[in-house]
Amino acid sequence: MRVQIILLLFISTFSFAQTEKEKNIDEVIIRSKPKLATILKKLNKQLLKQTDTTSFVFELNQVNFKNNDTIINRQEEQIIKITNFNNNFSKKNVIENKDNWFTNFKEIFKNYSSEESPIGWLSGYPIRKNLTTAELDFFTHPNGYVYTREWLDNNELLVTFESKNFYKGSFIIDKNFNLLQLSYETIEPYPFFYTSPESIGKNHKFTCNWIYQKEKVFMSLEIVNKKMVLKQLQIEEKLRDFVFNRFDKDGVTFMDKNHFYTNIKLQNKSYPIEE
Repeated sequence: MRVQIILLLFISTFSFAQTEKEKNIDEVIIRSKPKLATILKKLNKQLLKQTDTTSFVFELNQVNFKNNDTIINRQEEQIIKITNFNNNFSKKNVIENKDNWFTNFKEIFKNYSSEESPIGWLSGYPIRKNLTTAELDFFTHPNGYVYTREWLDNNELLVTFESKNFYKGSFIIDKNFNLLQLSYETIEPYPFFYTSPESIGKNHKFTCNWIYQKEKVFMSLEIVNKKMVLKQLQIEEKLRDFVFNRFDKDGVTFMDKNHFYTNIKLQNKSYPIEE
């Protein structure tokens, strides 16, 4: 009888231990981290296919400085419709400002045409670049970065990245590879060059170049009906040594050099951020 009891206890203990072991095995399988290539591939697919295409009203706040003097203060509401996060979006002001904000600074930029003016690089380009999220460097050129992966609560995955002397940051995705949050900033200053597609003689119509002294970006999104909705976009940029050259057939006709700073915040009014 005693032998039967001991045998029964052994079988029960062994069965319980096996059950616990199976649970642990299942848990390891569930929490295994997907490969980086898989993450970037599926994230890119979501950025192109799973975007909420509703037109939302965003509050835009922007302050720019030139030589420590405020030259642009904008606070307006814009209707933004994002078809996907690959340079496919549209925006317009809720109330069109007849007194175009650029005209207040004609004296400062009197030597520039609207096509040439640094205003475009200080206002439109930072937003366009970051709403073209799928093409950001750390998503398209992973070989230049070191990545880490870490599970968070609710099956969310935190991925950090860093490239020597370029960018560092992180992003969070859910179990379906939807982007929930992105933040990145420059590690070291880096140069940027732009030339006009038009030419005059042997020269481009104009050229400009500068150094990104600082870039700092934060983006947050909400998943609604399995679609990604942009909640907030914050951009801080400092452009050093902005050099502009205009050419005619005989050579340079105008040259300017400046430093610029811009701080932009887009806030989706349907999804206020809790402070």
